Amino acid sequence: MRAPGVTPAAPDRRRRLRATSVRTRLTFVGAAMLFTALLIAGGIVLFVLHHSLNAAADGATAARSGEIVDAISRSGVAGLDPSLLERTEAVDIVQIVGADGGVLAATPGSEQNRALVPPAGRAGTRHVIDIAFPGSDTEYRATIQGAEVSGDLVTVVVGAGEGRIHATVWTVFAVLCVVFPIILAAAVIATNQLLRRALRPVESIRAEVADISRAGVARRVPVPDTGDEIATLAETMNEMLDRLAFARDQQLRFVGDSSHELRSPLVTIIGLLELADRTGEPIDADAVSTLLLPEAYRLRDLIDDLLLLARADEYGLRPEFEDVDLDDVVNDEVTRLDLTTELDVDATVVPVRVTGDRRQLARALRNLGDNAARHAGGAVSVTMAVRPEQVAVTVADDGVGVPDDDRARIFDRFVRLDAARARGGGTGLGLSIVAEIVHAHGGTVSVVDTGGDGFAIELSLPRAAPHDSGPPPSPARR
Repeated sequence: MRAPGVTPAAPDRRRRLRATSVRTRLTFVGAAMLFTALLIAGGIVLFVLHHSLNAAADGATAARSGEIVDAISRSGVAGLDPSLLERTEAVDIVQIVGADGGVLAATPGSEQNRALVPPAGRAGTRHVIDIAFPGSDTEYRATIQGAEVSGDLVTVVVGAGEGRIHATVWTVFAVLCVVFPIILAAAVIATNQLLRRALRPVESIRAEVADISRAGVARRVPVPDTGDEIATLAETMNEMLDRLAFARDQQLRFVGDSSHELRSPLVTIIGLLELADRTGEPIDADAVSTLLLPEAYRLRDLIDDLLLLARADEYGLRPEFEDVDLDDVVNDEVTRLDLTTELDVDATVVPVRVTGDRRQLARALRNLGDNAARHAGGAVSVTMAVRPEQVAVTVADDGVGVPDDDRARIFDRFVRLDAARARGGGTGLGLSIVAEIVHAHGGTVSVVDTGGDGFAIELSLPRAAPHDSGPPPSPARR
């Protein structure tokens, strides 16, 4: 149903407006701004010109009226120099009006029988007015000055035709009407060309990205040597493509490793089942306990780990935060290692609370414990240390250590180290899950130097906010 007042053509117009290129929009905006600036500048020019012409006319008429007043004050109207009554470029009309309103003297060729103004009220006054003869379209900008001659009051009127001023202003206006469009057109063309040149690298980037999306992410966009925002955009695009390529390689490697890890226990299970099917003999209990069940458990654990990492990649782990007694979680893991392994498990546990998800933290510690137990020579140690704002848990084994070059990738998924620390039943995802859980809790996890043989991993978590100001807990030793 169409909304009232909306015609079918309206969406088309909006689409056409959205489809307008950036260059066209910028050119239009620039042209509009320049047009506005030209209008304002033209108005200012005409205003200043009109004001200047009026000021010049006022100055010329005032000077002539002053000369006439001085002359008639000395020799009277009859002795006035006729040249002071003549028309010049700046003065169009001169009248001397008597006290009775009659014209005593005037510019030759003007209306000498009609006074432009009534007599001045008193001598010595001067003012400027716009006047015209009654019934005439000719206007004058005149200086009116009163003077006393032989005891009689006379009025000197000196006017400049406003038609000359208006003609000059209109001439300039006509010139501006011709020049401004030329300036505007030239500016639009120049702006369009400059924008075309400036945005050409953007089009190159767009075309390259389009080809990259079809051909893969191995290529990179060209970086112009302009050193401007477009160059920064190209560099940012290349950095993004680097990240995409890295993520794609990781994804492909993850899929390949996952397929291999899933295939390995399945091959064992299927092989035993096929053997039993061919021979018709049941699988003996030793094969079930030593082969089928361990491989099935490994397959289950691998699938669980893959699902957890997939959820972490897509949605994040989203811990359910609460105050957790981390020492209880550590004690549970130490107890489990004591009961399920023949290793010498040494633990230093400190009562302390953190804010986190107890289930996820327990899984992280379990993965660290399993990793240490798998590679230990005979002993595993779990040590807690309380710091001002954090608590650290270090899980160490006395097995073969990890070379420094491999420590940076020990938390990657399906990382294969040398044979000395080859996985024995592990999924290859345990330490990756530890890193995901710790990071989701705002902590850090890293390999620490043991100062000799062995291998140690330390996870650090923020401490929970204290609920009281009691003394810090004293460490306990198991």
